[in-house]
Amino acid sequence: MAAHFLKYREIGRRLVWTGLLELASPCHLGGADADATSDQPLLRDGEGRPYLPGATLTGLLRALLTRVDKDAAQVLFGANWGDPEGKQARLLLADASIEQAESIPTELRDGVAIEACSGVAEKNKKYDMELLPVGVRFRLRGQLELFGKPEQDESLLRGLLRILSALENGRLVLGARTRRGFGETRLMAGPEGYWQVEDYPLDTPAGWYAWLGRQLHGLPEDWPKDWPKDWPKVAPVAYRDTAALAKYLKVALPQSTETGDFSVTLNLKLAGSLLIGSEGHDPDQPDRSHLQRLRWRDGASTLESVLPATSLGGVLRHRCRRIALTLAGQSGKQLADRLVDAMFGPAEIRTNQKAWTSRVTIREACIEGGKPLRHTRVRIDPWTGGAVESLLFTEDAQYGGEVKLELRLQTSNEDWAGPARALLLLALRDLAAGELTVGAESGVGRGRLQPLPSKPFAVVAEPPVKLYLQDGGTVRCEPATAFQAEFDALRRYLGSGDGQ
Repeated sequence: MAAHFLKYREIGRRLVWTGLLELASPCHLGGADADATSDQPLLRDGEGRPYLPGATLTGLLRALLTRVDKDAAQVLFGANWGDPEGKQARLLLADASIEQAESIPTELRDGVAIEACSGVAEKNKKYDMELLPVGVRFRLRGQLELFGKPEQDESLLRGLLRILSALENGRLVLGARTRRGFGETRLMAGPEGYWQVEDYPLDTPAGWYAWLGRQLHGLPEDWPKDWPKDWPKVAPVAYRDTAALAKYLKVALPQSTETGDFSVTLNLKLAGSLLIGSEGHDPDQPDRSHLQRLRWRDGASTLESVLPATSLGGVLRHRCRRIALTLAGQSGKQLADRLVDAMFGPAEIRTNQKAWTSRVTIREACIEGGKPLRHTRVRIDPWTGGAVESLLFTEDAQYGGEVKLELRLQTSNEDWAGPARALLLLALRDLAAGELTVGAESGVGRGRLQPLPSKPFAVVAEPPVKLYLQDGGTVRCEPATAFQAEFDALRRYLGSGDGQ
C-alpha cells in the first residue's frame, strides 16, 4: 500500500471562469455585528463592505449539483465530511465581491412571526433584517483543476457545465428566506456573452509561466509595464452561454434531470388599497407607509412598491390550515396539521423532531401601476367614541395596481402531493375572491385582491390549466376535468384518519 504522502494531487490543466451575477430580489447574507442597528445585519468584510463568501457559494452549488448528479458533486467538491479516504475538491470558488460596494445602500425590512391558529402577530416576535437591494451584482470567479487527460476530465467538465447551466437558468438563490422571495439571481450577459474563461495547460513550461503571471498580477492587461514582453500569457475568451462553452470543451452539454414542480402564476389587481407597513423615519414621511423596496441600477437607487412573499406566505399557510381543519373535522386535526406542515414546514420545532424547510416557494411581486395616497387618521376611544389624545397619525396606502404572483410547490413523489396541490388551489381561490386578505387593516377593506377582467386568475404550468373565477366564487377550469383527481385525493386523505 502506497504511503499517504505519495498520493499527490495531480493537476495537468486549470480552467478559470468568471461571470456576473445580479440579484433579482432583495437578499440577506447574514453576519454578526455587535454594533449593528438591525436585528439581522449583513455580512461584511474587514473594510465594511458586503460580500458573498466563497464557502456559502460552494455549499449552495454543491447542493444544486447533488440533486441531479451526486457522483459529480463529490468529484467536484470533494468527499463528504468525515470520509478518511475522501479527496480534495477540484472546483475552487473565491469570495464574490460586489461592484461599487462602497456606494450601494441597504434596505431594512421589518418582519413579524404569525401565530398559526389565529393568523395574528405573535407577541414579542417583531424583528428587522438588513437586505441588499435588487440590482446588486456579484463578480463570480471559480477555478477547476483538471488532470489534463480527456478520459479523466470528462466527468469534471460535465459537472461544471451543469453548475453553469443552473446559474444561467436562475436556479441559484442566496441567503435567508429564499422560499419567501429573497435571494433570487440572474446571470448578466456582457457584450460578448455570459462567461469569461481562461485555459491554462500545465503540462508545458509556457502554461506554468502564464499561470504564475496570473497569480502575481491578475489578467495580462493588468501586468506592470516592466514585466517581460515575451512572457507567456493566457487571455480570457468570452462564451455567449454554456452551450458554446461545452462546444469548446468538447463535452456534451448535460440534459436537465430535475423533476417538474407544481407552478402557479396568479394575475390579480388591488381591489382598493393595500398597506403592508413600513415605519417612517424622516419628518416629511408618514408615520406608516406601504412597503417599498430598493432597486439599484447604474449607480442610483429607486423605490418600487411590492407585495412581499413573507406576508403572503403567512396568510396562505393560515388559510390552508383553516380549510384542512374544515374538511377533516375536529377528529382529524392532527392529520390536517400534518399536511400543512408538510407543505409549509413545521410551525414549531420540538425536541428530537426532524425539521424541514417550506416546500412552497413564493416570489416577491412588484405592483405595476397604482399610486400611494396619504391619509390622516386618529384613534377612537371605544368607550367614549371620542378621539384619543396624541394619537393622530398619517399613513400612505397603495391604491390600485396589478401584481403577478408566482408560486411553486415542490412535491416530488410524496404521498401527500395530490392533496397538497388541491389544498393550495383552494387557498388561492380565496385570495382571488377577496376572502383572504393581505397586510394590515383588513377590517376597513384593505388588502383584498381580485382577478383582471375576462382573464384567468391563475395559470398552472404543468399540466397546462387556466382557472377563471365566476360569479358566486365558483371556479371554472380549462380543461374542465383538471385537478379532479387531486380534489378526490384531498377528501380521501383528510377523511381517512391515517393519511393514506
